[in-house]
Amino acid sequence: ASLYPLKIQAMFTQVFSVMAIASSQYYITEINSRLQMINQNLDKILEFLYGDKKAELLSEVSFIKYAYENYASATIGSIQNAKIVAMKDIEFYMHDLETTVNDKANVEELVTNSFRIKESLELSIQLYGMSSVLEAYYSENQDKEYIAFIEREVTTYIDKCEKRMLSSFSTLRKYINDYKGRLLEKIDKTQYEKSVGEVIDSLNNGEESDIRKSLRKTLHAVTTMKEFYISKEGDVYLKVV
Repeated sequence: ASLYPLKIQAMFTQVFSVMAIASSQYYITEINSRLQMINQNLDKILEFLYGDKKAELLSEVSFIKYAYENYASATIGSIQNAKIVAMKDIEFYMHDLETTVNDKANVEELVTNSFRIKESLELSIQLYGMSSVLEAYYSENQDKEYIAFIEREVTTYIDKCEKRMLSSFSTLRKYINDYKGRLLEKIDKTQYEKSVGEVIDSLNNGEESDIRKSLRKTLHAVTTMKEFYISKEGDVYLKVV
């Protein structure tokens, strides 16, 4: 009889542990659905990845996908390593983009190369964001100051990346506008101007980007109170506002 309360306590500890994991999976799955680049299948990703970083980035994307699909099966050290790789790849592709848009190449080639780099860059940024979120969840540290630090770190870095991308595509737009083509060459720049303009508008609309909003919301979920409902049949539901 003296062990009975401990048994009840142990049972409820296990239940709440499972419920915590389940709620974490919900929020992680939700943000993953918003990260379109990282959410693509690997064959699609392979279509635009290039260069020395290709295998490295693909490997870490595969690992992060495994980590959120099999929550609690990975280690925080591996997730932190994926974050480091993502940051290195962001700087690699960012430098490549900045170099490319300043290259005096054929306008069609220049736009094609710039958008290919942009896709690799966005994938790297989303890998960085997702690994940062997973790091916070796997740490099981719900201290508000710690979560606030992670949030500031992630959103500030992504904001800087977006501003650098904006600068690069603004340079590209100027080059397209000024491009006269070779002697006797006829070229329609309308589609290039439209595509580049859409990127610039998305980065320069004065609002926080969707990826930063999603990351902020998911990180806030770590420290918010959760409400669970248990049916008569024993099914457990998480209340989501």
